[in-house]
Amino acid sequence: MFINTHLIPILTRLLCICLLASLGACSDDLSQLERIQSRGVLRVALIATPPLYFPDESHIQGYDYEIINSYAASIGTELEITRANTISEVIALLKQGKVHIGIAGSAPPFVDEKIKSGKAYNQDEWYVIGNRNDDLPKVIEDITASTIIVAKGSKPSLVLSNLKTNYPSLFWLELPNGNTRQVLEQVNQGNFKLSIVNADVFTYYQYLYPEIKIALTLPREYPSRWLSNKDGDMSISNSTNDFIDRYKQSGKLDRLYNTYFRHLNTFNYIDSVYYLKRIDEKLPRYKNYFESAAKNNDFDERFLAAVSYQESHWEKNARSFTGVRGLMMLTKETAKRVGINDRLDPEQSILGGAKYLNILKGSLSEQIQEPDRSWMTLAAYNVGLGHLEDARILTESLGDNPDLWIDVEKHLPKLSQKKWHKKTKHGYARGHETVAFVRRIRRYYDILRLYQQEEILEKLDQPLIIDNLNITSPAL
Repeated sequence: MFINTHLIPILTRLLCICLLASLGACSDDLSQLERIQSRGVLRVALIATPPLYFPDESHIQGYDYEIINSYAASIGTELEITRANTISEVIALLKQGKVHIGIAGSAPPFVDEKIKSGKAYNQDEWYVIGNRNDDLPKVIEDITASTIIVAKGSKPSLVLSNLKTNYPSLFWLELPNGNTRQVLEQVNQGNFKLSIVNADVFTYYQYLYPEIKIALTLPREYPSRWLSNKDGDMSISNSTNDFIDRYKQSGKLDRLYNTYFRHLNTFNYIDSVYYLKRIDEKLPRYKNYFESAAKNNDFDERFLAAVSYQESHWEKNARSFTGVRGLMMLTKETAKRVGINDRLDPEQSILGGAKYLNILKGSLSEQIQEPDRSWMTLAAYNVGLGHLEDARILTESLGDNPDLWIDVEKHLPKLSQKKWHKKTKHGYARGHETVAFVRRIRRYYDILRLYQQEEILEKLDQPLIIDNLNITSPAL
């Protein structure tokens, strides 16, 4: 059959035009979910505050971010995040059609004829908080008028409005601009008397603002729910609800929650204040060394800094009774193995510690994925690869997953008990100390990340003017 090659470009263009016309004709028949999938992008508005979302986009990117990212992957789309400060901004973006889903974290049901709330997950407490140096109320009735301050349009404002029916004496003030993070900072500095915050946010920010303290727990808990437009098309709502159900049933939701919060459940005021002081005064001296070592060994520099703080509190001449020395507390044998001549030289010590951590990480089973791979690396750094492997074998024998740190850390302390360690290859180990070691480093790492997040977020904030501030109250 003869084909005129000169006609091929013309025929191709005609075919494309016909296809486009055909797609346009049937596009009205597509559901919202199908349109999102065909375009390949899921647009989401999310309150850009840790722990929901860490805006530096490191390998752990926020509790709610990871859930919605998993959903986007499940429907075959990329995720496009629009950052918001308040739940009011999230709602506005939904109504304007700029996003498909809104995520604000724990909040009361949002009553709006145009907004649909999805399946609940992660039930959360709410606290009245104040400065630890003040005399704080013990019950809601003790709260004097106009002493609670929250940001206008924020989740705290919505929570207070929800409680107002049962507590008619409850009055509060609203900042016309600002956000919850800024309010917490002002309470920490003693500029504001009281505010309210949900437990998950407080769990993180008590480390950055250690002067804030829980005065009382509010009587209602609120879950997190994804929000979408109530436009008659239920495809996106049904899809997200089904996903949340599957995510819960698979155990992934519980594991993710433990990843973000379990290691933060022990707060030490003195340790937190001291750590923040060291971040300001000591860390800048070694920042370049951590960055260089991290880059050369595929680590987050804050991860290395957290390890070093746990080991030496960033004291370059640190020494332990066992003879380990320097910022990363290396033994002579380890220093020799990674090519370090002077353990007391800050640059060499940090580089040596990073190299050794990289060796340990590379020695782990390929089945162990992040972030568990990092936590197991820390455990091996403390207790040794042999004892860690013993703990993993023990974990599997007891019906848990040896590739998940949350399971391994349950059984690692058993290595100090004869009943268990006599069955292992490497014998006795103080596994409970290793579990505590990993938790402390994870806590230091998250505090450091949070500290640096504030530098990013503060640049995005509107200036908060305290003098002659025009504060309005919906309750007055």
